Amino acid sequence: MTMRGVGWGAYKRMVDTGRSVGADAVGLDRDDAVTAARRSAGVNSRPEPGREAGRGAGAQTGRPATRTAIPDGARPEGAAARNGAGAAEAAVVPRRVVVVDDADGVRELLCLLLGTEPDFVVVGAAANGAEAIEEVIRTAPDLVLLDLAMPVLDGIGALPRIRRVVPQATVVIFTGFSEDALLDRVLALGADALLEKGLATGPLVDQLRRLCAAPRSS
Repeated sequence: MTMRGVGWGAYKRMVDTGRSVGADAVGLDRDDAVTAARRSAGVNSRPEPGREAGRGAGAQTGRPATRTAIPDGARPEGAAARNGAGAAEAAVVPRRVVVVDDADGVRELLCLLLGTEPDFVVVGAAANGAEAIEEVIRTAPDLVLLDLAMPVLDGIGALPRIRRVVPQATVVIFTGFSEDALLDRVLALGADALLEKGLATGPLVDQLRRLCAAPRSS
């Protein structure tokens, strides 16, 4: 078979993807186009005895065989692939985070760290407890990362108010202090955990994921 414009593989790809391709468009002779189309349809390219190639019952003489284009959205396999991709994307719903710390460097580092994780999105940041309450009211986060020693209003003073505004959120105290008495106090005020600032970034993110995934007791 002679193919002047494209090879058989290229022609077959065009046919398989549902494009309506005629002989003139790809540089095929009429008989070659007929043979190519029959091969793509899984039909023996040799005509039956007494019947011309490309002609069946009711076929018109001299018309090249083509396949009707199928819109991409109508292909079952294409729709399934797209639905699967959409389901995978929908499965990851980022947790909304508010970061509260009076140290600019620490606050910005935490925002950057959590912003690179696919399951967290930073929706607010604050430098003191008063700003933290405003950000929590504005954004209704899933996670609040709260420092303790801050001006205007410290974390101890902001914690009960934050808990009242977002009762279902995970509130984690992130501080340089780690006394047992302090841990008991913040837990009594509504915090879910206390993490030390010396914790490496990898374990910190892992701990936050674990805390967010744990069910909250009423």
